[in-house]
Amino acid sequence: MASVAAGAPEEKKEQMLAAFDAVLTGMAYAGVGLCLFAIVWAGFVLMAEGAEGEGRGRARNAVIMAVVGLVLVLLAKGIAAAIDSRIVEVFPIP
Repeated sequence: MASVAAGAPEEKKEQMLAAFDAVLTGMAYAGVGLCLFAIVWAGFVLMAEGAEGEGRGRARNAVIMAVVGLVLVLLAKGIAAAIDSRIVEVFPIP
């Protein structure tokens, strides 16, 4: 009976990590989709407003912000994967 009780927290921990990984994977997919949408939108803005002046700046900023957002989402996934694979063991887990 003691061995079953001792194994329960580890099982819960694995379930929690799997759920967290699933959420981060979903966020990564959504981030890629939103990034592509923002780049296409920036293309429409560039075509509609012209390649000179205000339109060019708005389209350029939209592409830059889309890529920065994608990098942040993928960086979160990478950090979580590094922690999960025990590459980063800075803080002991109680």
